[in-house]
Amino acid sequence: MKPRATTPPATEPLSIRQLEVFVALVERESFTKAARQLRLSQSTVSGHISDLERRLEVRLVDRDRSGVRPTAAGTALLRPAREVLKAERGARMAIEELSGLLKGHLLVGGSTIPSSYLLPALFARFHAAYPGVALQLVTGDSKEVLDRVASADIEIGVVGSPPGKRDLLADRIGEDMLVLVAPPAHPLVERRSLTMADIAGTPLVMREEGSGTRTATEKALRKLAGTEGAPELNIACQVGNTEAMCAAVRHGLGMAFVSSLAVSEDVAAGRLVALKLKGFDVRRPFLLVSRPEHLVSPAALAFRTLALQAR
Repeated sequence: MKPRATTPPATEPLSIRQLEVFVALVERESFTKAARQLRLSQSTVSGHISDLERRLEVRLVDRDRSGVRPTAAGTALLRPAREVLKAERGARMAIEELSGLLKGHLLVGGSTIPSSYLLPALFARFHAAYPGVALQLVTGDSKEVLDRVASADIEIGVVGSPPGKRDLLADRIGEDMLVLVAPPAHPLVERRSLTMADIAGTPLVMREEGSGTRTATEKALRKLAGTEGAPELNIACQVGNTEAMCAAVRHGLGMAFVSSLAVSEDVAAGRLVALKLKGFDVRRPFLLVSRPEHLVSPAALAFRTLALQAR
């Protein structure tokens, strides 16, 4: 009897699951974190990596006290592995869309202004196209939303601040501008055009630190202060949302830098007055953020595609 022929390990086909585990391990730099992301046991993750290394007959990662790092072979594999996962996601999504099977639950995060003025319309369009997907909106400041997307707690976010050093995709899907508003009885209303010196010491209502509005305002004021001398800002209070800012200004607590979208009705009705601060021109993009495409669900990819088409 002839001995059974065996297939050399290097010719065995690679599995999608093994490549998914490998990419997660390299990106998370930890077997524990990769296992948590993929909802697998740590031993299962280790087994997939060992089998993948056996099939390719190379060592793909090095392990030490600082974490997990790809070897030269692992670095070479990373890009094609991501491309394979992206293609697999696209194939699955195409079939699900064709069959009308896109179902499930999609958690979307939004900072204050996008949650109120941008996401409702996108939710309506998405629900019309994919009624089988249940949508849930989580509102927080930009930093919180970005952190939750980066940690895979939510899949999609829309914010007014760039992701910084986080490894996230970011696409511009809208724009807003900040305006300085005051109550009609404020002593500076008659002047309409102000300088930084005019608002030095004047009570201001500000959003909490970490919000996109606060970040954009402080950056613009620092820039102006460089040309006119830095004034001391008198922050009368900090609030957690734009509605509270507008209410505080209406009641005379101070002036505020607010989204033009949020105050348009109050300004039109005369409840607030928009003032011009010389040199202050802040236009903020609204950014759709997500993890790389191979790490998100078909529902998240569909939402991202719809949002980019609607911009």
